[in-house]
Amino acid sequence: MQPNRKQDRRCTYVVALSPAARGLDLRPFAEYLSTLSVAGCEVIVLDSSEAIDEHCRVLRWVARHIAVQEPIDVVRTASQVASCDKIIVAGENVRYNVADLTELCAMLDAHEVVEAQDYLEPMPWWGGIDAGRMLVHRGIDPHPDRGATFAFRRTIPRGLRGFDATGSTDPVRVLALHGAEVVSANELFVRRCPPRLGEWLRERPREAGLDFDVPAKSGFFFALIPMAILLTLMGGGRLAIGYASAVAFASVVLAVRGRLGAGAFFPLRACLFAPLWVLERSVSVYWALLQRVRGTVVEQPAAIATQGSTKVASGE
Repeated sequence: MQPNRKQDRRCTYVVALSPAARGLDLRPFAEYLSTLSVAGCEVIVLDSSEAIDEHCRVLRWVARHIAVQEPIDVVRTASQVASCDKIIVAGENVRYNVADLTELCAMLDAHEVVEAQDYLEPMPWWGGIDAGRMLVHRGIDPHPDRGATFAFRRTIPRGLRGFDATGSTDPVRVLALHGAEVVSANELFVRRCPPRLGEWLRERPREAGLDFDVPAKSGFFFALIPMAILLTLMGGGRLAIGYASAVAFASVVLAVRGRLGAGAFFPLRACLFAPLWVLERSVSVYWALLQRVRGTVVEQPAAIATQGSTKVASGE
């Protein structure tokens, strides 16, 4: 038997291309999807980008290309179009190898939803800032912070009453809130390619805006710059420098703690980027607020309870 026959497929691999997926380098992406097909995966691309026709011309040879309409419920849509019981959902920058696929599929034999960790390789300076963020979050909570990939069994969404992850930026959390068993694969690290610098800069206010749903976190970053200014006015520059040094030191300590067990995937220098992430986020949170006040950004709700399943516009 050939490994690409339906009965021999180990899982369905789903990539959702959003309207923000601009300037996607199709050749290496298609080559990567081709390796997944050879490894025994059913590959599906859910495409709601602005370049659907161009993507279809290239990707239809290595994947099942399906045009969808935003906003989508990636969990329900994937379960509807997949032919395998095990489904892996990943961003376009995620790069699995065969060992990762095998381990994740084995975990799905015992669990309903599995969330893998991701790491950046290569790591330019802006990727270092993202790595610092990831390590700080690991130092606080070992669960991935809006990870780039997760896997689930196709039958799980059907048994969740009222489940709807339409437009969600964190469908795993929505699955957990509706009673699904979510396991964080703390020892499974999947490579993620860093975005281009321009794309990374455009994502700063959006990433900061996602934290508005966590008031305590947003409040912390909102207060950092005003507090530094207030301390400068009250006690001079030395007091402000001491305050900034304390915040930077605390972020590095958290990053070092988060690197425990992940040293093979995060170089030690990534911990030194943690203070830069704190500074970046304390600026980006005001950038995000300005965009929302001006109405120049469209918010994506965590879940729209009244919305039905996403309709598939076309496919092969």
